[in-house]
Amino acid sequence: APAHRTPWVAARPRGFAAVPASAASPNLDDPRDGSSDASQGSDASEGAPRAFVKPYVPQPPDYAGAGACVPAGESESSRRGGAGHVALVDGMSVIFRSHYGWQSRGNPLLDSKGHDISVLYSVAHAVLAVMELESVTHLAVCFDAKGKTFRHEMFADYKANRPATPPEIKKAIPEVITMLKQMNIPTLTLAGVEADDIIGTVAHRAVAELGFRVSIISPDKDFFQLLGPRVRQLRPNGKNFVDSEGVIVQRPNDDAFADYHEPNLSGKGLVPYTESDFRNEFDDLDPAQFVDVLAMVGDASDNVPGVEGVGPKTAPRLLKLYGNIEGCVENAQTTNDIKNKRVRENLKSPKGAASAYLCRNLVKIRTELNAPTLASPALTFEGPGSLELRHRVPPEDEGAAIGEYLERGLELGSAADRWRDLCRKRGGRSSG
Repeated sequence: APAHRTPWVAARPRGFAAVPASAASPNLDDPRDGSSDASQGSDASEGAPRAFVKPYVPQPPDYAGAGACVPAGESESSRRGGAGHVALVDGMSVIFRSHYGWQSRGNPLLDSKGHDISVLYSVAHAVLAVMELESVTHLAVCFDAKGKTFRHEMFADYKANRPATPPEIKKAIPEVITMLKQMNIPTLTLAGVEADDIIGTVAHRAVAELGFRVSIISPDKDFFQLLGPRVRQLRPNGKNFVDSEGVIVQRPNDDAFADYHEPNLSGKGLVPYTESDFRNEFDDLDPAQFVDVLAMVGDASDNVPGVEGVGPKTAPRLLKLYGNIEGCVENAQTTNDIKNKRVRENLKSPKGAASAYLCRNLVKIRTELNAPTLASPALTFEGPGSLELRHRVPPEDEGAAIGEYLERGLELGSAADRWRDLCRKRGGRSSG
């Protein structure tokens, strides 16, 4: 086994090899959630995998998102959004967007010593914008750790086509983490997994254990699979909140979130993408089925191959008919109902089926990592040292030291002013 394997990663499934999808066995189980995710063997005489067909089970009525259901016996105020609201920021996406945004302008922001502070400026304001949302009660910023992950064990070529990370971003990542820690903002990283899996696990805990609402701050469509009545995505500069003429669309307050009046959730800034938005876009699929959409379509940015011939329009149509990858493969192997011959032949082939099962394991965000640092008592939602903002903002000195750090130490005067204003507002709400 690779030396970087972490103790919360399950053993590699029998017969598993980190090889290209074209040669992979579909006998893959989920190394995190303990669920069997693929076929249960192969027919050596036929030379083709024989999938154990798991019929798709639709989302239950009490489903809340991130693989969790609403806690039994919760109060009506909690059911209507009266409980906590956890904001989970995809720190890597914020850094990358900030870097390339400034690069496109061609005029970086420099401090008095000539150091580039562009990314620090943008990340500080992005995180402060989240903290300004009145409904947000908990916050964490999540980052990838250095090194390979369990997905590289599954597929040696995972993300192999990506260009090297620009040195400016490599330099900015530790600087950003240091800044956030100085601001007393929780940051989460975990070796061997990606930030997406940390977000999925914390979201699952927040919903399953406490009935909280969760907002995931990221533009990444991979998070669609976590959506539910209690889990939404806030996409920077998203478009679903504005109609074709640029007019802000007013949303009905018919879910667990009641903050659609917030300035940062209108027109520009942080734009909600909800389960309802997903269903409208993907023909009323359950958000959890998006894992199989991604698996069949593939993801060029991560070098996830998908199934040849299956595109972003075809995959949702197939899943609407057959529920999951197993249903699509079985149908292709036993009938001619899939009219597109190329798609049908690829799904029924050993190579296509194996690729679909492997890719599902690659694109699935883990929601139940068995890692001590993401479990209680290391990570809690209540009390000092937790993700709870009321124990962090304002600090005992009313924000003076952090304001001084931002203004004098980093020369981010506008971020310092925004921080002080935030402390005054949150302090007033706490005292009120």
